[in-house]
Amino acid sequence: MLQGFAEWLSLTSANAVFSDTNQFWTWLIIPVSQCIHIVCVAIVLMAVGLLNMRLLGFAGMRQSFAELSAHLMPWFWTALIILFLTGTVQTIAEPARELLNIGFKTKMVLLFITVLITMFYESAVKKDPNYWNSPAHRNLATVLATLSLVFWIGIAAAGRMIAYLDLRQQ
Repeated sequence: MLQGFAEWLSLTSANAVFSDTNQFWTWLIIPVSQCIHIVCVAIVLMAVGLLNMRLLGFAGMRQSFAELSAHLMPWFWTALIILFLTGTVQTIAEPARELLNIGFKTKMVLLFITVLITMFYESAVKKDPNYWNSPAHRNLATVLATLSLVFWIGIAAAGRMIAYLDLRQQ
């Protein structure tokens, strides 16, 4: 299924534009997209890193989790949207390299899980600002924060591995 979609995507006009290296302006699309992608990865990792470290009791202790979350979540969601857009551009430019790659698939599964965890953090704190401070939720906070940190590291590693796990026949 992904093979067929990747083949179809490689025949689109968007692919022709994004993968054109003969003209200066189209040649710049991918390097600029990658730079923006990397900056947004840093923003997302800093935001979720701080939130998770706060839940684990290692950082941000001067603020409640609710205050820290209110400050960081707009950064997180904005950067995540930009990551989606720049990632889409990169996928359209090289659909088979991305969509058929185990590194990409791993990254997407881990991303789905971590976004769900982050959404849970946010919804819980919106309903009850002291949700994550209560002793009844400490164990859950520790487990989710640990999983989230490990999975975000996995996302960064899997994203980086896409360049090295391209096993298509050249």
